[in-house]
Amino acid sequence: MNHWERVAGVSENPMDDDLFLVAPVSGEIVHLDAMGAAIWRLLEQPQSLEEIQATFAAAFPDAAAERLQGDLAVALETLKAAGLVRQSDG
Repeated sequence: MNHWERVAGVSENPMDDDLFLVAPVSGEIVHLDAMGAAIWRLLEQPQSLEEIQATFAAAFPDAAAERLQGDLAVALETLKAAGLVRQSDG
């Protein structure tokens, strides 16, 4: 099963209610919104997309499933493009 996981070496910098990450390869600083920060915390352990979606669906039961899935897909791809998370087969 395909899992999402954090990339090693990412530096976390919490500041008040915000979370900033520094990508290990590029040095890019990424500010995470509430959804991005929640995904980051969730990925302390690798998670499948289905597991991530189930967690968010439980946290936001009134949210439309299609919108939630779309928002999560965009957030994960943004984190991936910044070099902060990756997909693995494990």
